[in-house]
Amino acid sequence: MARGKSEMTDTQFMVEPERKVPCRDCDVLVVGAGTAGCIAAIAAARAGADVILVEKLPVPGGTYTNGGIGANSFYAMASEGLPAKRTVGGIPYELNQRLVEAGGGTGYIPSPKDPHHSPYRFMADHEIYKGVVSEMLMESGVTVFLQTFFCGVIKEGSRITAALIENKDGRFAVRAKQYIDASGDGDVARAAGLQQIGLWQDYHKVTGAPTGLVFGMGGVDTERMLKENPRGVVKLSGAETGIPGVVSEQYAFTTMMDPDAYKPVVDLKLRGFTSMSSIHKGEMTYINNSKGVDCDGSRADEQSRAELEMRVRIMKFAAALRECVPGFEDAYMSWASVQLGVRASRVTVCDKMLTQEEISNAARFDDEIGLFGFHDLYKKENPECEIKAPGFYGFPYRMLLPVGCDNLFMAGRCVTKDLKAHMSTRNVPGCQVMGQGAGAAAALCAASGCTTRELPYRELRKVLLAQDVILD
Repeated sequence: MARGKSEMTDTQFMVEPERKVPCRDCDVLVVGAGTAGCIAAIAAARAGADVILVEKLPVPGGTYTNGGIGANSFYAMASEGLPAKRTVGGIPYELNQRLVEAGGGTGYIPSPKDPHHSPYRFMADHEIYKGVVSEMLMESGVTVFLQTFFCGVIKEGSRITAALIENKDGRFAVRAKQYIDASGDGDVARAAGLQQIGLWQDYHKVTGAPTGLVFGMGGVDTERMLKENPRGVVKLSGAETGIPGVVSEQYAFTTMMDPDAYKPVVDLKLRGFTSMSSIHKGEMTYINNSKGVDCDGSRADEQSRAELEMRVRIMKFAAALRECVPGFEDAYMSWASVQLGVRASRVTVCDKMLTQEEISNAARFDDEIGLFGFHDLYKKENPECEIKAPGFYGFPYRMLLPVGCDNLFMAGRCVTKDLKAHMSTRNVPGCQVMGQGAGAAAALCAASGCTTRELPYRELRKVLLAQDVILD
């Protein structure tokens, strides 16, 4: 059998000489300054912890700064005869409010064409988001290392004693009392030898490929686009926000209704449906149809291949839009995500793994860190993904605790092995809720010297309520 490029023989290994590395001590180390990680770091710092946050990219923020898509899940599914309840508060809600104040958020705009599934939609300017989340991290006193790679852990028994990280200053160790894995791929858990499951292989069973690359185009005449593409473009929602220079418009573009008219796009063999959103007039801020590259985003070679393929794909997609979609003739690509968007890779086995049945039945738990009420798969053809009244479910604290480690929390899209359940929990506000729960819990464990499983829930609940998390 031919050996794959990624496989190594014994002769391809070298023994790295033993060396001493500098050490830093802190209460909580957060790996990954993305959707969950930034919130976790701020929550832990506000709860009194000395926090270090490391991120491989030059900017914090995760999906919002690298994908820029709307967050339409701060509210639960609207139950029959009842108004939609806002289920996400705390630091994520505060962040959104500050985005609005900075002129980089739309506020919560009603979705008249989808009032049950997604009653309100919030969009943010990805550049303003970078500034606001950076400001909040600095205000909280978090020590942030950007362009810094997590390299591994030193583990004794069921506890991590240090994490190895590397940046322009070289390699050094961080000895923390508690660790939070917000890497998205479960990198810390993997380095600690914990049990993980590959989720990306089956992604096509519920949706498209597990990767994407969002981009935007300036110079778009949206009025002409709607007027001259009656069979290809539909305006799903649109509202004046009352914020100078900020609009909230959502569109659907499909080649399926008139494939001959949009042949340059059809020839690219992308999905037939494209989600587009605008937050500023004269531009299509977020174009979210570059799906289609299958890869294991937790492997360097696979991710690198997908990154390159997606750059070519969005370049060709933008050119095809200019060629065949009225209103795009003078448009140009104004930005693209810093990194590949990965929807699923590895998940880490935790004490509690939420199931789709629990989500659909609006399950509640006696150790909740927050509430959530949105499902990305819910449509008429997927009635089993509807969340029953009251339209939301609870996130149990146990879902953050990886089996086999006593001082590590998991937060973000790497915690649910049920693929359909994952299509709910992976969404931005859901990951932010997990981040705040993990950050507050890590600070309490560090202060008291207890393990993650010894932490009294009543103490955690008290801190979460003080941080304005919605628990009822």
